Amino acid sequence: MSSLPARYCAIVLLPILLLCGCASSRTDLAQVRALAAGADALNTFGELSQRHVDSYQRARPYLSAAEDAREQLLDAQRRAAQADVARLAQAVRLYLQALGRLARADAYDTAPELASAGAAIRAWPGSGIDDRHVSAYSILLQQLSRLGGAASQQARLSQVLHDGDAPLQDLLAALDSVLALYDKSGDNERDVVLGLLEVEIAYADTPQQRLLAVLAKSLQQSKSEEYRLAGLRHTLARRHLAALGRDHARLATAAFTTTEAGWMDR
Repeated sequence: MSSLPARYCAIVLLPILLLCGCASSRTDLAQVRALAAGADALNTFGELSQRHVDSYQRARPYLSAAEDAREQLLDAQRRAAQADVARLAQAVRLYLQALGRLARADAYDTAPELASAGAAIRAWPGSGIDDRHVSAYSILLQQLSRLGGAASQQARLSQVLHDGDAPLQDLLAALDSVLALYDKSGDNERDVVLGLLEVEIAYADTPQQRLLAVLAKSLQQSKSEEYRLAGLRHTLARRHLAALGRDHARLATAAFTTTEAGWMDR
């Protein structure tokens, strides 16, 4: 039993050292939860991705025979790539959602488990429970208490943020490139549709075609606004992804500092 005091001191001191390590640069749980909420921006990406896939169906009435053959090939390519593009966005979404759960205030609360364990026990040599078992009981509950609390949550978040930053940045860069492609494709579609309408309106100059010209001009205005808004959504979506990457990089840097401090204190 002479070794018990030293063992108890180790149990008591280790959480303190972990807390000291985190004190110099703690990961802000609220900021991590706010970052996780940024996964909602990926809903916009999904909508823009679907719009890109539907490009051929929208442009088809305005295509010449040669353009139609080319666009059919592009349509097949877009639809073939769509599943993998969706998986990229889903991976980012799932990662952020997991971060949000990890940063919940009660994520590392072990109080219910500790409370259900009850009070300390005594040795009952006649029943097979001796001092060694009492010690083991106390140490095991101390281990449980170490699993919970701010120190463990900080350590786990720090590790996930640090290790996840590089692959997340790569996936965000991929999504940004995809959005740039969507924007360019949208501009091409706009030029085809509005270009044809411009030509048709110019030739609809007879009295019999007056109503057709009015309808074409109305469609032209509507389409112009549609493409303008789509371009704006591409720009905003890319800005949201960039902000998401910056925020995660900042938290990952802070997490690395936290982890380094923890190592040095140990």
